[in-house]
This record gives sequence, C-alpha cells and structure tokens, in this order.
Amino acid sequence: MYQLLGIRHHGPGSAKAVLKALATNPPDVLLIESPADAEGLLQFVSPQTEEEGAPTHQSSIKTQNSLTPPVAMLVYNPKDIAQASYLPFAEFSPEWQAIKFALARDIPVKFMDLPMSVNFTLDEMENNNPQSEMDYFEKMTPEERAFRQDPMGHLAKLAGYTDSERWWEVMFESEENESGIFDTIHEMTTALREATEELPRTLLREAYMRQTIRKAQKEGFEKITIVCGAWHVPALSDLKKYKVSQDAALLRGIKKIKTTATWIPWSYDRLTFGSGYRSGVNSPAWYELLFSEKAEATTRWMINVARLFRKEDLDASSAHVIEAIRLSETLASLRGLAVPGIDELKEAAVTTICEGSSEKLKLIENELITGNKVGRVPDKIPTVPLQRDIERTIKSARLSKYWENTEELWLGATAAKPQGGVDIRNETGKMKSHLLHRLTILDIPWGKMMELNRHQSAGGFTEFWRLKWSPEFAIQIIEMGAWGNTVEDACINFLRKKTESTNALPALTDLVNVTLNAHLPTAFDALLKKLEDLAALTADVYHLMDAFPPLVQIAKYGNTRGTDISTVEKVVAHLVPRICIGLPSAVTNLDEDASADAFKKLQQVNRAFGILNDASFNQQWNTSLQTIATSEQTNGLLTGACTRILFDKKIITEVETSTRMYFSLSQSVAPLVAAQWLEGFLQGSGLLLLHNHSLWNLLDEWVSSLNEDNFSGVLALLRRTFSRFTPPERQRMLSLARQDKTGELQADSADYEVDRGKVILPTVRMLLGI
Repeated sequence: MYQLLGIRHHGPGSAKAVLKALATNPPDVLLIESPADAEGLLQFVSPQTEEEGAPTHQSSIKTQNSLTPPVAMLVYNPKDIAQASYLPFAEFSPEWQAIKFALARDIPVKFMDLPMSVNFTLDEMENNNPQSEMDYFEKMTPEERAFRQDPMGHLAKLAGYTDSERWWEVMFESEENESGIFDTIHEMTTALREATEELPRTLLREAYMRQTIRKAQKEGFEKITIVCGAWHVPALSDLKKYKVSQDAALLRGIKKIKTTATWIPWSYDRLTFGSGYRSGVNSPAWYELLFSEKAEATTRWMINVARLFRKEDLDASSAHVIEAIRLSETLASLRGLAVPGIDELKEAAVTTICEGSSEKLKLIENELITGNKVGRVPDKIPTVPLQRDIERTIKSARLSKYWENTEELWLGATAAKPQGGVDIRNETGKMKSHLLHRLTILDIPWGKMMELNRHQSAGGFTEFWRLKWSPEFAIQIIEMGAWGNTVEDACINFLRKKTESTNALPALTDLVNVTLNAHLPTAFDALLKKLEDLAALTADVYHLMDAFPPLVQIAKYGNTRGTDISTVEKVVAHLVPRICIGLPSAVTNLDEDASADAFKKLQQVNRAFGILNDASFNQQWNTSLQTIATSEQTNGLLTGACTRILFDKKIITEVETSTRMYFSLSQSVAPLVAAQWLEGFLQGSGLLLLHNHSLWNLLDEWVSSLNEDNFSGVLALLRRTFSRFTPPERQRMLSLARQDKTGELQADSADYEVDRGKVILPTVRMLLGI
C-alpha cells in the first residue's frame, strides 16, 4: 500500500497539499524523487519545523546551526569536476517540507531517483552519440514535438492560457487544495502520457524508482508515501504493469562513476527559469510569501512594495497601497481567480504605486518577485580545505557581508563614497585586494576591479571593486581545491601550470601583472624568468608592443606594493630598442584596418614611453617616429599621428610641421590619403588648430580646393575626425571659419556674396559636427 503525491517542484500550493496528505495519512517510510547517491546529505537536515514554535532566540541559534533554504545538493565526480549536478530546495519546495515533516517524526526518508553516478555515465554515452536523442525528436511531427516539450501547455491552451506556468499556478499553487488534488493530478498526467512517447532517460529513471518502491516493500514498510514530479506518477502507480526483470534489464550493464555530495548555498535568482534551471519558477519571492502567509499574501506584498519604494526615496503612500490591493483583487475577480496572482499584483502595482513607470517595475521584479535571498550552510557540513581557507580569509578581511550576496555591490561603499574604494596601504586593504586578485587567478570571479575613468593611475593606492557572489563558485572552489589547500598555495601551483603553458608574450605579461597584484612572490620569480626568456625569443613587433605598456606600469609602479621589479626593468630595457627598430618596417604597406590597429598600439606605446620618461629611451622612440612620419609607404593615419606626436614633444618646429602638413594636403596627394593623414594628425585635442593659424589656414585651403566628388569622398572621414573634438572646440572652429586668413572677421562689402555664404555655412557646420 502506498500513496503517490505528484507535485510541481518548488510549488507552494503543492507543498501545502503534501503536508496535508502526510498529516492525514502519516507513512512509515517516505520516498523522495532525488538521486539515491545524495541520500547521505539528509543527516544535515534539521528535523525541527516552523510550526513547532521555537522561541525567538532559539530560532536564531537554530538558523545559525542548520541548513537555511534556499540550498542545493551538489553531486559531482571528484575526478572530473565538469560532471556535476545541482539539486536546489527552497522553503516552499514540496520535497523539503516532506523531508522536514518526516524527520521531525522519526519517519525514515529514502531518495529513490536514478543515482548521479549512473546519470554521469549516461551523459558520457549521449555525448559520444548525440544522434540518439535527436532521432527521438526527429520521429515526431512538429505538433508532437511541441506537445512533448511542454505537455502542460496543451492543457493551458485549452483553458485559455498562453503560459503553462501561469495556468499551473492558478490551478494548483494559488488555490488552497486538499490532499485529494493528487488524484486529479494522477488522472491528468495519465491522459497526457498516453499521447506521447517517453524519453529513454526518463524510462531508466522510472525503472529505478519502481525498484526502490519494491525494495521498501520487501523491507516490511506497509504505508509508503512517494513524493515525486507529477509527470512520473502514472509510471509508478501500478507496479504490476511493469515486470521486475524488465526494469532490471533496463539498468543492467551501466557502469557507475564514483560521486561525492555536499550542501551548498543557493539563491532565488538561480531558482528561476531565466537562470537556465529547467525546473525553475518565475517568482520565488512571491512563492515564499504565498507559502508562509497565504491569507495575507496580497496585503503583505503590496506593503513590501511600499517599503521598498520608501527605502529608495520614492513616493509610496498608504493610499497607494490600499488602491493597489483593491485593484489586484478586482482583477482577480474579473478573471475568475480565487486570489490575485503575481500578474494581477504587478499590474495593480504598476498602475497605482509605480504610476505607469517600467523602471520602477524593474525594482519590484528584482526585489519582490525574483528576490535576492541566499541560503546558508552551517560550518559542520564537510567542505574542501580550500573552501574553509577562503571563508577564514573573508572573515579576516572583513568581507563577510559581501560573500553569499547575489546583489552587485561596490566594495566599501558609503553614503559619502558611493563607489567605495580599497586603500592598499593598510593591512586590511591589502588583505582584501590580495584575496580578490587571487580568486580571479583561480577563475572565481567574485570581484571585478573597475577603472572609474581613463586617467586613474596604476600607481595609486586605491582600488575600486564591484562584488557579486554566485552559487556556481562552489564547484569552482572544489575544482581549484586540487591545486592547494589554501588560496595562496592553490594560486602558486595553478600559476606554475599557466606559466608553463603560456607562450605568447602579451598573455604572459598579463599573468605577471595579475601575480604582482595578488602578491605572490613565490610564483613571481618563475614568471619573470619565463618572461625574460620569451621576450628574447619573440620576433613579432606587435606582440612586443602589446607587452610593453603593462610592463612599464609594473616597472614604474610595482614598488607601491613593495615588490622587487628589477627583472621587469631589465625586460623593458630589452624591449625598447627592438620595438623602435622593428616598428617602421612593421607598419609599411598596411591596409586601412591594419593601420587602425597599429595606430592604437602606437598610441599605447607612446603613453608608456611618457610614463618611463627616460632620455635614452625617448631618443630611440623619437627616431622611430621620425622614420614613420616621413615614410611614403606608410598609411597616412600613422604618418599624421607620428607628426603630431613629434610636434607635441617639440622635436619638430611649427614651421616644419606646417611644411609637412602643406605637402600632405597638397593637390598631388589623393584626397582620401590626405584625409587619413589629417585624421592621424588631429587625434586628441583640436586646440592645435585653434592656436596655430597657419595650420588652420592650410586646412582651410585644402578643404576649399576639393571639388564636389572629392569632398563627398572624404566627408565621412573628416566628420569622424572633427566629431572627436569637444563641443567648445568645434564652436570656436566655426567662428574661425567665419574669419579671413588674418584672423579678422570678414566685413560686409561688395565682394562678399551673402547668398553664397549661406549656402556654404551649413556644410561647414556639418563638417564640424555643430
């Protein structure tokens, strides 16, 4: 004798109905649809339940020492971390409530689903033969395929719903159903399954479930209760329809992969469909409220909306709340619903409290529909040593409030400093910086270092971080635990492997920079040795140019972290002549796209030379720029840029610059080539033209000399060039265009034709982007 409770995973209505059924007919064993090899994790679930009514202080102690949903069972292959599966539970999950009910009454609980040790083997077989599942769907008509992918959608459509999730919520989750609802679910799913062929994996799972039921019966249990997904109920309702030998034959011969299981914290945003979770729900925060306080769920949700708005300094009065509640209940009545659902609540809130604003609705969706709740796993649950070291370091660095927080937050943010900041001159700041950089090395991207503006100096003592935790870090920590038991050891060993496998100079340079920031001197020495060797062997000038700026930053500012950077200085000194000698030939005969790429690298290297500010290095660099600036085989973008750099450095005089501009914009030069030279020359500020009338006049004469066809050909390039200037610069250029060559405003005279002037001025404005 056994009873089947077919549920919707993470359905609050299903959870309530399960509790009623268990209270009405308590079993002597409870079978749960979860992988059998995760059953050992049940020992960590506290048997206490909410209705047992612990005092407030005792409840707080219980929360600290027990699992607090949302949490997930993580089952993985310790030899191949890529094989891992997460099985989450929320407070309103029917399985979680059933487990708590049984443990509180000393009722044995067993997991009955196909073990992950077998599932991982099946995954490997399917990856080696993906055609098998494709064949299953290819045999179907488009209508059959659509039906199989969402069978509940068929019933939802018949009931007038476009969304099967919304239909299920209205029918089974929002209603206060009695335990008899499970008979209705059984009949419904039986009818649906008769119309379709089942997936091979599902057939294997159900065969294993039937074997588990038979085993429980053999062990002498008479009152068996099974909590499983509604879809499986027809396959488990009558064991006589399935021969024991057939079920055994289905499972025979599948090898098992050894697995390990643990509990990890989970979050509401990872419990949604949007996260890619196939059994997810649309509104976890609303479902929690529906489960815990169904009678007052509408009122409490609207009150929470008002509180949220007031917290964000937005208007939300009591009148708004009252009107929103009335409107949601009216909408529910018009739609024939017993209570308002999340759609009715959203519509009512947008109309009244949000005053039609979609931006305000996003705030509600994040906080009160999806929710940002994160579960908690107590320290007593076994974890890898690396996890424990990370948690210890987080506490020491005073970062505990950011860990297991799915909101994206600025580290150290205050009302006065909303973007926070970490001062790496004090010990706590160093600890924070080192930990975040080290986790980045281990591919655990908890923090992302931000540059607030392009002028932020690498030699500063403040770092700006944005932190966001994700449950998936758990599997990455387990994987990286193979490299060491502490964060430092894991980073050092992982970096050694990366150093050995990295053979591109720019990539190795990035690795050096990361290692420096993470303060790993043990790994730093080996990296620098590889860097020195690789720099000597690299012949690609572009690779040298990519590596040069970050190495200069390290050589110039590395001492702010107290690191010996003498080897980096040697590498920089080694790169300078090789870049300066190789660059002129590397940029000859390039097409437009390649020249644009070379131009970006040239600018970065030039800034790096400015940071170094070494007379000997600058002389070599200026000689290289001179060679490029006078080359006839180099794209005008690069020759113009080099001319501008030399002029800004006062290496060439104003007269010489004017001469070069005159020849570059002369009639013998193709207009497009001249426009490219001009684009390179005018990169950056337009003040050069504003304060040098001879250059302005040369430009003016060149533009005036263009015929209509040539002008149309270079117009887009000129417009792009001038659009980079600031609005005040462009406005002053327009004023200059109205003046004659002496700088005086042109006076009205018989020689000045007003009508022709009106025709040309719009073109000048368009050219200057005004």
